[in-house]
Amino acid sequence: MNPAIRGLLTLAVFAALAGAGFFGARYWQNQQAVYQRMDGPADCFLQDGPCAQPVAGTPVRLAISPDSIPLMQTLSLEFDAGALAPTMVAVDIRGLNMDMGLNRTVLARSDDGRWLGETILPVCSQRRMEWEAAVQIETDRRLEVPFLFSTLRP
Repeated sequence: MNPAIRGLLTLAVFAALAGAGFFGARYWQNQQAVYQRMDGPADCFLQDGPCAQPVAGTPVRLAISPDSIPLMQTLSLEFDAGALAPTMVAVDIRGLNMDMGLNRTVLARSDDGRWLGETILPVCSQRRMEWEAAVQIETDRRLEVPFLFSTLRP
């Protein structure tokens, strides 16, 4: 086979693979779960202790311990779903004043009905960091409840 034709054929195959990968990724992204965002508690901050918020007629509660929320140390997450009876609970922690990347923890249901997990927050170049712990709850609907907190870099 002519080397020029072989090169064009190779280029066409790579272009087709790249296009298939691009459109496959777009399709996969569009299939991701969409959560209905609820209001979070306006006057409660997790560094001050657990926060509760009514969701679909029942109060839900999130706690992070230790309350001081240190950076680069293991944090315990505890979520009480009240009467919601979710099939899955995850917490996405997002930096609000600086993008800190993906920090998602899928919580495990304990024997007493609470949802538990652990995470670690990274150190940021900013001394004071504002965060949102978005609790994603799957029941017959997909709900997301934001809880706010802040950290100080030592």
